[in-house]
Amino acid sequence: MNVSFWRYGYSLRATFAVFAVSALGGVFSPVLADSYHLAPQTRIRLTIVQWMPTKGVYEKWDALGGEFLVSQARTVSLPIIGTLPVGDLDSAGLAAEIAKRLKTKIGLVETPEASVEVLDQPPIYVVGDVNKPGEYKFHPGLTVLQSLAMSGGEFRPLDGAQGSADKTGYVGQLQEIGNSILRSRIRIARLQAEMSGAKEMRFEPEAQDDRGPASAIFQQEKVIHAARANDMARQSKSLEELRTLLTSEIAIIEKKIVSVDEDIESIRKELTNVKGMVERGIALPTRQSDLERTLRSYHANRLDLVTAIMRARQNIAETTRNLDGLYDKQRTEVASELQSEQANLDQQKLKRDTTQKLLLEALSGDTGSDVSAGAMTLAFTVTRQSGGAAREILASDSTVLQPGDVVKVHRRVSLASDDATGLPAGQETSSEQAGQ
Repeated sequence: MNVSFWRYGYSLRATFAVFAVSALGGVFSPVLADSYHLAPQTRIRLTIVQWMPTKGVYEKWDALGGEFLVSQARTVSLPIIGTLPVGDLDSAGLAAEIAKRLKTKIGLVETPEASVEVLDQPPIYVVGDVNKPGEYKFHPGLTVLQSLAMSGGEFRPLDGAQGSADKTGYVGQLQEIGNSILRSRIRIARLQAEMSGAKEMRFEPEAQDDRGPASAIFQQEKVIHAARANDMARQSKSLEELRTLLTSEIAIIEKKIVSVDEDIESIRKELTNVKGMVERGIALPTRQSDLERTLRSYHANRLDLVTAIMRARQNIAETTRNLDGLYDKQRTEVASELQSEQANLDQQKLKRDTTQKLLLEALSGDTGSDVSAGAMTLAFTVTRQSGGAAREILASDSTVLQPGDVVKVHRRVSLASDDATGLPAGQETSSEQAGQ
């Protein structure tokens, strides 16, 4: 009776364990479905639970679980366990190894339940004669042919409608570049007129210039030239008026100084007479003191006038510097803009020449495109990391890829006796199986 009850209780607990782990994240189904080795840069989620007999429930160990990344050395750094070599384990094998090491490390009586879910696998890379070479997301069962489709298919330069669209694009680019060159030439003419101080700008359009756009751009630049010239004239006129005003102020102050000097001389003579009268007792000493104070006051006024003249001359010098700096600043800015615009014009001309060459190549390549397309076929190779080294595997369009593979697509001359890989049937498959 007791043995039967114990067996019934164990079976009930095992059944409950399955439901508990499923409820804690549903992590077992991905593990069963994923039999790939855990390649470097694989991102995984570790979930650990343990049956607690005293509580009758499964508890999740959040402190030990979480998301981890397989390093380039094929190891995983985990709490408590430390660095764990992954080797050639898949997710199920890694989960079992983690559970076993936890039991040994912590000293548990029973092995905890561990599960590993693959969140993100390393991408694959497609290079070579494809329309969109680059990095693409990996999914189980991905083949070389599917990777070719993901990268936009075979690269066909100027073939059919695509070639026609490219040629139309080149023509449009040439038109846009021509307008940019015309605009730069007219702007350079305006800057040269500003540099030389000319009141009006001149521009002689070339024979190939479109008269309509050239006239419109010329009128716009002419308005800019007039506006900048007017602004320069207003600023320089304001500074010159200020300098004239300060010069007039100095002339007036100098006249005041002449008048003060006459007053000083008159008071000095009167003071001399008063001193003689005071010595003879005819005049009071207070009269002498008043004249002396008045004389000192006139001297102080004269010093103030001299200081005002010095200040006015200093302002004149500063105004002159500002006026000269205004012209220097204007010439510097115009010279910098002229240099930049000249460089832009040279760049646009180089771009025009390059686009013209591309258009000529596109037009000349139409005649032999059909022949070359019929004489070429695609071949595939897969570069795969194995044992810490990269090796190249001949592949066909049905070869199944692994995470981190680099698919190289290249054209080669097709032979009647060759297949897509250049190998007899079955040889590529055996080579691929050896690689896996």
